[in-house]
Amino acid sequence: MIMFNYTSKINYANPETKSLKVGLPKEIVKVLNVKPGDTMNWQVDIEDGEIKVIAKKQE
Repeated sequence: MIMFNYTSKINYANPETKSLKVGLPKEIVKVLNVKPGDTMNWQVDIEDGEIKVIAKKQE
């Protein structure tokens, strides 16, 4: 079931290290109940050529 479908722009977080950042849409912020300074856990699974990303707020 797809709850959200968004397109986000990716920018450099630090051009010297080439790390990237992406903004979280406000609806996802609300669902995850996150705020600035919170820590997120990311799980990335690749199966049959499909990439799944699971994001959880670290308690």
